[in-house]
Amino acid sequence: MKNCHLCKADYEEVKQRLSMRQVAEYYGCRVNRRGTCLCPFHTDNHPSLKIYENDKGYYCFTCGNGGDVIKFVGRLFHLRNEEACRKLIEDFALPIAFKDLSYREMRERGRKDAKYRELKRFKAEAYRVLKKYWMLLCDASRDPASPHFEEALRELSIIEYRLGCIREWPEEYRADREAVRKLGEIERRIAGWDE
Repeated sequence: MKNCHLCKADYEEVKQRLSMRQVAEYYGCRVNRRGTCLCPFHTDNHPSLKIYENDKGYYCFTCGNGGDVIKFVGRLFHLRNEEACRKLIEDFALPIAFKDLSYREMRERGRKDAKYRELKRFKAEAYRVLKKYWMLLCDASRDPASPHFEEALRELSIIEYRLGCIREWPEEYRADREAVRKLGEIERRIAGWDE
């Protein structure tokens, strides 16, 4: 059977399992207490590559290279993203199978990838709706003469909370029927804002 491509969930799993510092040190970078090291992408005499805490990635303040663990390995070994991800899976012996998958495993991988794309679309659309409503409420809260002033005072903190939920827990937010119903109400409210 042919090798199959990695799906988005595989990339996310690699990023979740490996810390940026762990990967940088594995490939020879000596990270100091401040989270900086010599940049492997250019001749560097003073540590200019910052390894961010909480696996936020890396950034070199001299050459401008930055990204996540996959981009780091890709640039370091001159690989495309998929090849870099496969290298990380192999080098760190991660339990992510991508060779000789059965039909059932390929179908499951396809479902997993479709679910990931669907969640990503939902998150983007929900965030767009809530952000638009938040902007309208912010404008209304600055003008006591606005017909939406009281609504802005009442709803602004709730919308900020919902935006945080969408950013941090999109899957749980999508599973909450009441939250999704409220999202539809907000979208209709935005459509009739100036009426």
